Amino acid sequence: GNQLTPTPQTIQTQEISKTNGANSGAKKEEKAVSKIDCAKIDTGDKALLKEQTFPLDFAPFERSCFVTSYNPKFKDPPLDSEFAIYTDGKKVFDFPNQFNGVTSGCWLDAVAFEDLNGDDLKDVIVVGKCGAKMGDYNENMVYANTGKAFTTDEEANYKLADFTKAKQITDYVKQHKQTFFK
Repeated sequence: GNQLTPTPQTIQTQEISKTNGANSGAKKEEKAVSKIDCAKIDTGDKALLKEQTFPLDFAPFERSCFVTSYNPKFKDPPLDSEFAIYTDGKKVFDFPNQFNGVTSGCWLDAVAFEDLNGDDLKDVIVVGKCGAKMGDYNENMVYANTGKAFTTDEEANYKLADFTKAKQITDYVKQHKQTFFK
């Protein structure tokens, strides 16, 4: 009667765990990095900002984590934030020109991952804030995915200063692609 037969997905998973990557050339399905894995990353002297740390699974950083860390002395807001990509718990990529060169008093307000220029590579949109005596101001950045790394253009990023939401930035960039993607 009611015998349970493994689904093809289950069989495939079992075969992979048995071979344990012996067919390194073959395309194998692996468990995607989970939010929990990303939340356990050791960021050294900085504290991990879990709300702005996400699993990544797109080129060139498959099965990785977008990790935000900050100065543990300043939690609200999380000042002196930095963001990088970690793979297997190790930092593999530092985003260049974070907060457009402002080196202290900044934090990540939001981040989004979207293909902005139609090249089938997800770009990174960062809504950055920095504190000043006159109040907080925006230091937003768009990081173009080259397929090997992420690059940014500080001059172009300055055009994003009035935006406070990732959607506003993505809409603007899509209308002004030539400014952000050379």
